[in-house]
Amino acid sequence: MDSIKYIIVTDKPKQFKESMDIKVLTPKDFITMAHFKAKKQPKVINLSSRYDYLSKGYYVSLLAEARGMPCIPDVTNIVALAWKKNYEFALPELNALLKKHYKEPCKDPLTRIYTSFFGRHDHPAIEIIARRIFDLFRCPISAIEIKYTDNDKWVISKIEAPSFISLVEEQIKQFHESLAKFTGSAWRGSRSNKKQERYWIAILHDPKEEYAPSNIAALKKFISVGKKMDIWVELITKQDFPTLLEFDALFIRETTAINNHTFRFASKADQEDIPCIDDTKSIIRCCNKVYLKELLETHKIPVPKTLIMERRSIDEMEYKIDFPAVLKVPDGSFSRGISKVTSLEDLKKKSAILFQKSEILLCQEFVPSAYDWRIGVLNNEPLFALKYYMAKDHWQIYNHGAKAKNAKSGAHECMALDDVPQEVIRTAINASKLIGNGLYGVDLKQLEDGRILVIEVNDNPNIDHGVEDQKAGDALYAQILQHMVKLIEA
Repeated sequence: MDSIKYIIVTDKPKQFKESMDIKVLTPKDFITMAHFKAKKQPKVINLSSRYDYLSKGYYVSLLAEARGMPCIPDVTNIVALAWKKNYEFALPELNALLKKHYKEPCKDPLTRIYTSFFGRHDHPAIEIIARRIFDLFRCPISAIEIKYTDNDKWVISKIEAPSFISLVEEQIKQFHESLAKFTGSAWRGSRSNKKQERYWIAILHDPKEEYAPSNIAALKKFISVGKKMDIWVELITKQDFPTLLEFDALFIRETTAINNHTFRFASKADQEDIPCIDDTKSIIRCCNKVYLKELLETHKIPVPKTLIMERRSIDEMEYKIDFPAVLKVPDGSFSRGISKVTSLEDLKKKSAILFQKSEILLCQEFVPSAYDWRIGVLNNEPLFALKYYMAKDHWQIYNHGAKAKNAKSGAHECMALDDVPQEVIRTAINASKLIGNGLYGVDLKQLEDGRILVIEVNDNPNIDHGVEDQKAGDALYAQILQHMVKLIEA
């Protein structure tokens, strides 16, 4: 079973093909199956003819959970879809989607049923709703009943989980197409070679992001290096949220934030036991500079003098910190939301703007330097080292106000790890250990008096081709992918 990634449980086993990745069992065979050990437990797709309480279908999901196998649907979702009172909580959100996207005219039939497979449907408006239902209830087959009401609008009146054996011929064809996409066998089967990859890793990216953590050349490197390691690496975007379960691991290569889709992806990966970089804890801890300040100071990691400031405490800053100083919003990135202030009046003026974004700001001592160290850390081991120089005629690495393109950011110098002062690397690792064991970029300043200060810890550091990989080359990408393999197999 070590090579099996999916177990399909069905009363119609002859309608499914087995492969290196997929095993087909009847409910009886699955229930009576002997216990086995594997590096990674396969995922179970429960297509039993009945999901009723204490039926064989119910026991398939129940025993899958007991055996540590991810299963769709799991027992919780079987129970949720069995009674309307258990899924009513989702109807306001689903009906809002229906109202926004479903524009079919009012004509017979006034009650319509749409059946979706793994969140997919050929009707664009219904697919939006079906994807959300699949995200909520993880049922392979969902039937959505909508009715036209006396209030002149369509509403969802019922959600059910029909059995596979109830499908008609055309639906069976659509089901197998959706199943192939869900398990990844569609794109694997379409490849010219017959070699099967060990694992499938998704890289979440935004092709339009201006300051993306990885440039397109680096993303292509992950794909090409992955092939050499028998790993399938696929680029996905935020539109691919419902397909996340098709992958063994997720690597986020977008700028992360608590209030956008990157966190939802990480959270869903956590719920589904899919290894993820960045994980939710790392995002929460690194995205807020107030948290980082308290964490680093509590553990005696050297940082610039930093004060937490609210509107009522502005006047106190004149006596607590020297000017010039640096004013920061807690969740800024790429030098955004950061201002240099030269006096109390300047502080009041600029903080008034930043207080519109956050009720709390940070006021930090200004520590001038020609460059910042960026130490990449993976699983508490150094990965790469760079010197990021300040932008031309500017005090930061990025100068978003510069008109000339070559003045928007400073130069960089990739360093061999052996050429980096050991105290810099040691301080970076000590800081990153407080966050977790993922991939981090620790920014530090090395002062003339010998002090080394941690500026911040980033949860999704840049991995750009031609920059961070200048010294290690393809080995950098292989090291990251191999770490993800270890997480998958752990």
